[in-house]
Amino acid sequence: MSNLSAQTPKKTTVIISLVLILLGLFGSHIHPILIENSTWLLLGGYVFLLLGVYLKGL
Repeated sequence: MSNLSAQTPKKTTVIISLVLILLGLFGSHIHPILIENSTWLLLGGYVFLLLGVYLKGL
């Protein structure tokens, strides 16, 4: 892991992180339970996308 070069994440990684981010932003309109977890969903989406950029094969 000494060579951390940025690379393009896979399409499924981008879609999953986008769904998590959108659920974090607009989840309160879908279900009231998502209001309490919106911060965690946003954080999870961004971290998943960041891992997809720096980890090969994710």
